[in-house]
Amino acid sequence: MKLSSALRLSLLSATVLVASTVGAFARVTSVTTDHPNGVYASGAEAVFKLVPDAQGFGSAPLTVKILRDNRSAVQTLTVTPDKAGEPIRFKPPADGWYFLSVSAEGEKKPLATTGVVFNPESFKPSTPTPDEFGAFWAAQKARLAASPAETKLEPLTPSQRALETQNADHLKNILNWEKQGSTAVNLEITCLDVQPLRAYYAKPQEPVQKGHPAILFFRAAGVEGGWCRSSLVNAMSYANRFDALVVDLNAHGMLNGQPQSYYDALAKGELAGYQSQGKESRDTFYFLGMFLRLQRAIDFLTKQPEWDGKNVICIGISQGGAQALAAAGLDSRVNVVISTVPGMCDIAGRAFGNTGGWPHVGEGSDAQTKLQIETVRYFDMVSFAARSKAATLMTVGLVDTTCPPPGVYAAFNALKTEKRMTAVADKGHHALSTWNAEQRIEQDAFIRAQIDKTR
Repeated sequence: MKLSSALRLSLLSATVLVASTVGAFARVTSVTTDHPNGVYASGAEAVFKLVPDAQGFGSAPLTVKILRDNRSAVQTLTVTPDKAGEPIRFKPPADGWYFLSVSAEGEKKPLATTGVVFNPESFKPSTPTPDEFGAFWAAQKARLAASPAETKLEPLTPSQRALETQNADHLKNILNWEKQGSTAVNLEITCLDVQPLRAYYAKPQEPVQKGHPAILFFRAAGVEGGWCRSSLVNAMSYANRFDALVVDLNAHGMLNGQPQSYYDALAKGELAGYQSQGKESRDTFYFLGMFLRLQRAIDFLTKQPEWDGKNVICIGISQGGAQALAAAGLDSRVNVVISTVPGMCDIAGRAFGNTGGWPHVGEGSDAQTKLQIETVRYFDMVSFAARSKAATLMTVGLVDTTCPPPGVYAAFNALKTEKRMTAVADKGHHALSTWNAEQRIEQDAFIRAQIDKTR
């Protein structure tokens, strides 16, 4: 097809315009710090450096902002392309969490972000632990123990198995583990007046002389997403890697391996906004049932004749990371915790002018907010961490605005046990909610080291 000379000229002009726009666009791929993990001592200076793409910084000026707690700007710079490769030095006015963003004019999202913390040992919770915290949870555990734990162990239905093995790699691994003798079943245990515990329970081929460690895997926030559900391949993977008894439980007592429509209906119906349900009282708050279910899971695993009698390992991300910390605070048998970007740390922080962690309490001072603050104080991970006896590996993202660093560090600082914090300067909540190979290696090594101490 032949183009008219006018049309050819029009297309050529458009191409030139696009090329000139691309050339002018500020191109920054990331920001580095002289401390790769973004952690600094009190009074130190952080040195940032902008990293361009392969074509350089472009020709447009950049705006660099450094914010305290991702709220109030403490430094704003306009950086021209010829100066973009020079270091940006920052000495904070006070210890705390600082968030750097790089943006270009006309762009809604930052081109790159990173975070730093100064003197993270200084982070404290916004409210103290309630005087009745221990008594309240002791009463809840006693109430649970007095209630019969009716337990069902049932094989997967054909439809469940089909849903859990849609991924070809998952099917291959599951078949391989089953060939070696590993098994997995549906587990259901009644739990007082809330939804029962529902999970996949996996275990290795045969009991070993010293027994098997117990592993509980907790799920992140939400209802309808795949990350919220118990996973057959995940349960069997942990059973295989650690020769362990594994319970992979969802947070809500949902059925395993159901069609998407089942989870969608729950998300729009009875579990809509679950994180705020019953917030008026510690006795009705939704997370009470969630924590009672995890206690049931611990009780179940520690009653199994194949358990080694020593190791109860709790693992989770986000809401799951909170459950792992809560489990250790509730039950001294928990000796290992892997808690990645945990939620529920300093939950009421916003009401006191701090950042606060998911599921945040509002910033108001009305009676309803005050009531909710009193409720969440009984569910804050800072208080559970203070009671933990478990060796703990935590991960914090320094640009995480869902579970911000101040609250996560407050919980970490409350731990009085062997502990390690992995800080990731340029990653936020969602980026850290899926473990990469390096993270898995670190976690597995931490777990194995703790198991070895008991052998």
